[in-house]
Amino acid sequence: MNSAIQLTSNSIKNLAPSSSVTRAIDDNDVDTTRQQIFHDVANNFTFTLTRKNGTAFISPLETTGLTELKVGVLLPFHQKDNEWTKTITLSGASAIRMAVAEINTGGLIPGAYITLIEQDSYPKEVDGQAAITQAIYSTVSLVHEGVIAVIGDISSSWTSLSALMTSTLDIPQCSFSASATALSDKTQYHSFFRTIPTDLIYADAAFSFISSQGWTTIGVLYSGDDFGKQLSKDIIMKARDHNIAIIGYQSFFDGEPTSNIQNSVDSLMETGARVIFVAATDDAPLAALVTAAHSGYINNDNVWLTIGVDTNELHQSVLSFNNILSLRANNSSEITHSNSSNSSGVDALTYVAQTTQKLTPIQYNSSFSGGVFGFDAIVSLPGYPPFDNFLQKWASLDPSL
Repeated sequence: MNSAIQLTSNSIKNLAPSSSVTRAIDDNDVDTTRQQIFHDVANNFTFTLTRKNGTAFISPLETTGLTELKVGVLLPFHQKDNEWTKTITLSGASAIRMAVAEINTGGLIPGAYITLIEQDSYPKEVDGQAAITQAIYSTVSLVHEGVIAVIGDISSSWTSLSALMTSTLDIPQCSFSASATALSDKTQYHSFFRTIPTDLIYADAAFSFISSQGWTTIGVLYSGDDFGKQLSKDIIMKARDHNIAIIGYQSFFDGEPTSNIQNSVDSLMETGARVIFVAATDDAPLAALVTAAHSGYINNDNVWLTIGVDTNELHQSVLSFNNILSLRANNSSEITHSNSSNSSGVDALTYVAQTTQKLTPIQYNSSFSGGVFGFDAIVSLPGYPPFDNFLQKWASLDPSL
């Protein structure tokens, strides 16, 4: 789309076609009021953008006889040290404005119009307590403006701060990227909801699959972090609802590089469980699967259920594991370490490869030819007309503005 043409006058006599997407908060904001007029060509929608004391107000130009509904937008517009956050923020802001333009031009709320009030949850580049204070202040500012709902924030940690306040005040808040399972606690966040699922949804899909296969017993291998503990508890409740018995329940990963994954996997298999749900995410399920494969537990007699495991990453993990075994078999002192963020430079899977007494490499094709089922979220619906139409309109927006 064309770049937005900014006008400092309230007149629209010389208004040129322009984009509806523009950066609401810029680095030069001062404690003054500035109003600009824009035209959204795609929706034939003229609107005003008013900046006041660091807050942006976006309203239709023509509002005669209509009731104003204020919706707050809380996003970290100025956070620049994380490319993912920057992309999600700008693309999300574009989608929000596109939706509001369609609502206002189509009169989808009879007798009313929406004003977006955009507040930067990261107005200045600071860290620690100062950043938290800024985020809280931004939420308070939206509340003082009288918003009836809030959209945001990006990260789960910052969203939890604002959602506590909005829930206390019974103001609905919606996030499109905060996925922490803790935000599902309705005793604290009763007014919060989101358009992105939590990883707990995988348990629903897994149990539908388990029930369809007629399996009546399972074992649970869960990571010792907060996610694994919460997902394993959710599995226990859902198993009861599906009349499925849990005959084995074992933690296997506590985030430390020296986690004894081999011992945990052996202990679970000794319970007689033959359908194993790996309640873990990120690198933990990779470590569990590779360890199980090396021990001969992945075969036609056992079923392994995982979430979010990429087959390419699994294959690479097996190659790295086998490489360490090969070096050990050749009595090489040049043991390479996997990429790891922990201080020792050794991740849990590397530790297993360095300490196992069995030096036979894993045959990837035969080991993983069957018996492993992964569950992942559907994030794309190509061929579904409403999705394709939305994606086409969204892609036409300029995220750099």
